[in-house]
Amino acid sequence: MRFGFVLPMLRHRIEPTELPGLAITAEKNGFDSVWTADHIAVPQANSETYGDVIEQLVTLSYIAAKTEKLKVGTSVLVVPQRNPLLVAKQAAALDILSGGRLILGVGAGWIEGEFRILGADFAHRGRILDESIQLMRAMWSEPVVNFSGTFFSVDDAVSFPKPKRQIPIWVGGNSDAALGRAARMGDGWHPIAVAPARVKEGREVIEKTGRKVTISTRSMVSIMADGTKAQAGLSGTRQHVVQQLEEYERAGAEYFLLQSGADDVASVARDVLTFAREILSSF
Repeated sequence: MRFGFVLPMLRHRIEPTELPGLAITAEKNGFDSVWTADHIAVPQANSETYGDVIEQLVTLSYIAAKTEKLKVGTSVLVVPQRNPLLVAKQAAALDILSGGRLILGVGAGWIEGEFRILGADFAHRGRILDESIQLMRAMWSEPVVNFSGTFFSVDDAVSFPKPKRQIPIWVGGNSDAALGRAARMGDGWHPIAVAPARVKEGREVIEKTGRKVTISTRSMVSIMADGTKAQAGLSGTRQHVVQQLEEYERAGAEYFLLQSGADDVASVARDVLTFAREILSSF
């Protein structure tokens, strides 16, 4: 199993300029990737948690320039809020400039008010995401793009440079609809904070299609002294956390994104080192 680290995009006390340093620390200590979250403009009711998020593709571009081999990923990019042609262009640029290190996690989104603010279609977001995936892949591979769908129609479109590969698209979401989309057209399925039993269910659904789909998940992780009160996500002693991760691996997870619950950069950096020493070294 490979491991990524989720950068603390949702923590108000961590300055955006501190994120590259955390990414460099993750790369130097054996992490395969770092990941960012996505929100553009949310209603005031959601602002306490999601109103202070730096734009993720710009952030990942900066991080890619500061690192050498570290993969950079979106967990996840809410594509139905955007023009997929622009997303395809931005993703292609990031993948080219990083030397093929982008993993594009995509999702349908869930905050209806954010869609309203952005003038996007919340009711049909799942179908829009399906078409967007198809259109982005055409943009990355076809010299002249002609596309006719329910939501997007493109005629005689030329867009270069193109990435040297099809950028992997991991479909985010815990629902059956997200799993079905990943099994049908994704390169990966990326649920968040699900139990190993759900990962196993997803693996079985995907196996029936005969397609190769990477299964990943993400969770808050806390390594604590024996007897300490359990925290949200994966928590406990080093041995217990490793045992939990082994359950995910047996269930079919090939990739696990570790997330720190700390809210200042020094504590997050310590967690990166602790995860590397106590977890990564066991796999």
